Amino acid sequence: MKEPIHIVYFLGSVAAAGIAAAGIAGQAPVVYGIIPGIIGGVLALIAAYRFLIRRRDLIGFTATTCGFVFYQAYQANPVTLPDFTTYIAEIPLQDQIVGIILANLTAAFLLLAYHLVGAVFGGIFSRMVPAPSQAERTQCDRAMLVGFILVFCAVALPNVLFGKVIIGPIQNVINQRASWNDASLSGYAVFGGDVGGSFSNVTLWAVSLFLLWLYMLGSKYRAVMWILGPLVLIWTAAVALTGSRTYLVALAVAFTVYILGNPKVGKKALFHLAWAVPFVFIVLQVSSLFRTAGLQSFDAQEFAKHAFEIRGNEGANSEMDGVEYFRTELAERGIAANPIAGALRGLFLRPIEGSMMIIPRTVFPWKLDDASAVEYNLFFQNVRLGVPSDVTFIGASPGLIGRELIRYGYLGPLTLLFWMGVILNFSQRFFDAGPESAYHRLVAATLISFLIAQSRDFVSVWFIPYTPAAIVLIVVTLLLRPPSATPHAQAAASQPAD
Repeated sequence: MKEPIHIVYFLGSVAAAGIAAAGIAGQAPVVYGIIPGIIGGVLALIAAYRFLIRRRDLIGFTATTCGFVFYQAYQANPVTLPDFTTYIAEIPLQDQIVGIILANLTAAFLLLAYHLVGAVFGGIFSRMVPAPSQAERTQCDRAMLVGFILVFCAVALPNVLFGKVIIGPIQNVINQRASWNDASLSGYAVFGGDVGGSFSNVTLWAVSLFLLWLYMLGSKYRAVMWILGPLVLIWTAAVALTGSRTYLVALAVAFTVYILGNPKVGKKALFHLAWAVPFVFIVLQVSSLFRTAGLQSFDAQEFAKHAFEIRGNEGANSEMDGVEYFRTELAERGIAANPIAGALRGLFLRPIEGSMMIIPRTVFPWKLDDASAVEYNLFFQNVRLGVPSDVTFIGASPGLIGRELIRYGYLGPLTLLFWMGVILNFSQRFFDAGPESAYHRLVAATLISFLIAQSRDFVSVWFIPYTPAAIVLIVVTLLLRPPSATPHAQAAASQPAD
């Protein structure tokens, strides 16, 4: 659990934030963009090497990757740096400085959250993690099979009724985001209203289905899994390959943690990264450049022209937008959330909001509603885009910390970091307890994938795709580990018999 190199990562993140702030103050793009990006990139590469080669420090790998990919890479890229510079020119200097500091501190925030939460609650978390001997396949595969079957049937239902099973998902991939606004393009027609929208959201559970399927491939039921594999993969593709880059990145990270985190996998397997990374990069770029009109608009020359204009990771300028909105529209008007009350709301309501996302509002009218998201989107459309409108037509991000300031006030980010610290602690403890255990790696991979999805902007909608997997894994974990189990008992159970 103790990783001295985390101090290096933390200080590197702080140094990058200071350099970036100085660069903004001096209006020097190389200083606020490329230099902090080099620092973050080097740290991310070191952390990736330690995890992939030595199979240790999942948290360092996650924190530095999130910090670099979402909050440093866009302005560090010489191709997109001019766009970043042009974009932030309209943002007041004070918000630029605060936003760039918060953005570059992302890795430091995640590491700090992990260590502080672990220092207080580490003993409780450890008692909730079963020993590897308790999670052998003979003890948990049957329960996992039941969970897989239930999730498979749930995902199959909307696909069978609305998605034409195979043709619909393929059309979804071809039409990309166009199918989001026109259900006839993929066949995902719904009843309409909240009930219909919630029912169509069940298709997003393919993310959970894919994660459970990965685990079941190593079970004695693998033959059945290979038979069902084409359906699982095409349904997952209908979610991950329809123009949403976050799904693809989150699933790629989950796959990496689950497969390459296995100590039994030889280092030769890492050579597959030579083609896997470029492949994922190309798919991401296609999703960025052609997702509005669909793959039928693909043009090789256009792709080559914009191949290195990596989009979807503009976290730093989003952070600036969020800080400006909070300062001008909330704090200066005296309508920002009370710090104490806001923090308490964030602490308790965030998991409740997420768990209720799948419930239609017509069925449960007391379902929580985030009015701040609509208000911020209107601000973004009117101020940043310059399009007068009182109806939202875009989902804009105010950044990870910006969102918490807007929703819960000055102390809101602390409650966010608490929950992220919980996720990080459980993922690392499951991984450390038994990286050779497929079940432990699956739990760690699922938690890290969820955190990756939330690292650009923590919103409740990301609970939907992971809810089924979370329920299955919680139930199986409780079945594996008796409530009376203690760390001492677990340690004894993990020892071979005399």
